[in-house]
Amino acid sequence: MARATADNDTTLEAVGETAATLGERARTGAADVADAVSEAGRKASAAGQAAGDVAADIAQDVSARLKTVGIDTEVMAEAAKDQLGGLRQILSDEMQNRPLRTLGLAAAAGIVLGFLSSR
Repeated sequence: MARATADNDTTLEAVGETAATLGERARTGAADVADAVSEAGRKASAAGQAAGDVAADIAQDVSARLKTVGIDTEVMAEAAKDQLGGLRQILSDEMQNRPLRTLGLAAAAGIVLGFLSSR
């Protein structure tokens, strides 16, 4: 009986050591994963910044080339803003003057978009 108790104690000690080892491995693994995720985040951030820089360079290049052929992008942007302001005013007036019609058109547009997105 004394031998069975000693065997059980040894087994429990071995299980405890194994659990401690596994716990340490899990902590180390979790730290490694956290480091990898952090590094991936840094790389993604750097890639996003680089893509933004490239896009800005391309936009400047396109704008410069359009200006060389006589197209002023700043004037075009200002005209687009003016037209958008006019469109907003028209929509606002329409919504105030005919709210049920506007609601019906919005519902119809939602149905059409829902149908197209379900394909």
